[in-house]
Order: sequence, then C-alpha cells, then structure tokens
Amino acid sequence: MPEKFSSVHWANLKSDATFLPGEELPTLSEGKLWAVLTFVFYGDKVALADIAGRGLCVPSGKIEPGETVDAAAVREVWEETGATLDPERRRLIGCYHLTPHAGTAVLERYCPVFVAEAWVFSPIPEGSESRGVVMAALEDVADVYFTWDALMAEVFEYAEERRATLFPVGLSVAALTG
Repeated sequence: MPEKFSSVHWANLKSDATFLPGEELPTLSEGKLWAVLTFVFYGDKVALADIAGRGLCVPSGKIEPGETVDAAAVREVWEETGATLDPERRRLIGCYHLTPHAGTAVLERYCPVFVAEAWVFSPIPEGSESRGVVMAALEDVADVYFTWDALMAEVFEYAEERRATLFPVGLSVAALTG
C-alpha cells in the first residue's frame, strides 16, 4: 500500500485531489462532506456503473442532507448498479480530499470511499442516471474507466488490498474444526 497517494488535478471538478486512507473520516472533513464512492466487488470483479455524461466509474454520488455517509454509499450503489451490499462486508477505507485548483472558487471537499462486496444484483431502478453496470476485471479497469490517472490507479490498488484483508475468501481450517 502506498504510504502517500499522488496529488492530481481533476479539471472536471476544478479541484486538486489526493486520497487520505483510514477507517475514520478526518476531523477536518466535518461540514465538508460532498459525495461518496464505493468500490463494489463481486467475486474477482469490480462493478462499474455506466453513468450518462461520464462513462464507466465506481458507484458514486452526492450525500443527501441528513443522510449518513454509510446510507449514501448503500443508496448510490443501489441506484447505479442495482447491487445489494453485504452489510458485514462494507467498510470505509478513506476519503478523497478535494482542494480548489489555483484561480477557482470551488470549496474544499471530502468524499468518503468505501470498499464493499455485493450479495446480489437486481435491475437498476427506474429513473437512474446509470445506463447499466459492467463487471470488470481489475487488470482491465484502466482501459475502460472514464478518466484514469496515477491517483485512480493507486486508489484502485488500495481498495483491492483492503478488500482482500478485510474480507478474506473462505474459512480457515481452525474455524471449521473449532
């Protein structure tokens, strides 16, 4: 896992971005939470929503007034992919920290990032901005993701490492034999 993540400029958000790993949101994020993103795994694939005007990306969206970040993650995943998440296999792994790019008037914002595993996929709800869902192998994501840079590559790698650590596959022999 990288000790420090790259800083990049995201022109579409008029912001500079980096990633702050952790299982809790930074104190400085209070009052500055903007959107939530969730890396949804199903087996060895990651679910990418096909969002009109953007293309393929992890399920994400703005946090509604009064909504917890966890509830926003569950809602956005459902709305954009139709996935029901396993509540025991969903964890906050950090947040994107967005700061105004030189000469812009955007505000500093934080975007919580989750890693999760899907239980099941249902049809995408009517009225969703999503045009569908693609199950992509991690090695193929860079070729299909709507925008790719060093930070996205690092965060995808980090999300996969956290998933493997937090949600190991199968049971140990000791767990089966007691």
